[in-house]
Amino acid sequence: MHIEKNIFNNIFNTVMDIKDKSKDNIKSRMDLKDNGGEKLLKLKTPFTLTLEQKRAICEWVKTLRVPDGYSSNLSKCVDIRSGRLFELRSHDCHIFMQCLLPTAFSDLSDQI
Repeated sequence: MHIEKNIFNNIFNTVMDIKDKSKDNIKSRMDLKDNGGEKLLKLKTPFTLTLEQKRAICEWVKTLRVPDGYSSNLSKCVDIRSGRLFELRSHDCHIFMQCLLPTAFSDLSDQI
């Protein structure tokens, strides 16, 4: 379950474009070197969310109700202002990745 938590954190932090937590950074872009020449541009990728989309997902998680014993109270792990989730346990990551992630991203653009 800890491997699944690490994978969830990598995917979710990259899509939510969390600073210093995303795997899409300058070092990974330098490894690609497909830009040609000396310039290295860090463009906004099509799969990252805007601040409004991040807040919409965080508000959805904040108001989410799950059956007793299904997962912990996810509303305590949400920061709507910065648009991020924090301190999720491995079981919460498992539930979010298997059941809630497809629902959370269903209303977003086709590129996600």
